[in-house]
Amino acid sequence: MEYVKFTRMDVDLMTNLPTEMMDELVNLDDVIPDDIMSAIYTNNPVYKKERGNFLEYRPDLLQMMYAARRKRRRLAETGDIINIHTDENVQFVRDYPQFKNLIDHIEFCDDNLDTVKVVPIDQYLAEN
Repeated sequence: MEYVKFTRMDVDLMTNLPTEMMDELVNLDDVIPDDIMSAIYTNNPVYKKERGNFLEYRPDLLQMMYAARRKRRRLAETGDIINIHTDENVQFVRDYPQFKNLIDHIEFCDDNLDTVKVVPIDQYLAEN
């Protein structure tokens, strides 16, 4: 049985991003996965404004974001999207371990979306 995996963010951290982490996320010269980006946007209006201002001058990053979204849409059309958001989030924190704390844990759910197990992000990264 393949489980549906959900990334559960650390909302408190996102709401109160330390200045150094905020600056690095705002000015990150790479695409931030939509799940992580929208969770920070929702919980931290300062980040949303600052990152938005940064992206205004970075059409190259915007194009990369759009390309990632197109890829997800194509995967959705083939039905191969079940865990793509979690996979993107995990790859992001593998690439940028300084942001690992944005993710609290990975939640595994069955077909009814009932939680089967919860794995802290450190453990998940070590095992996968």
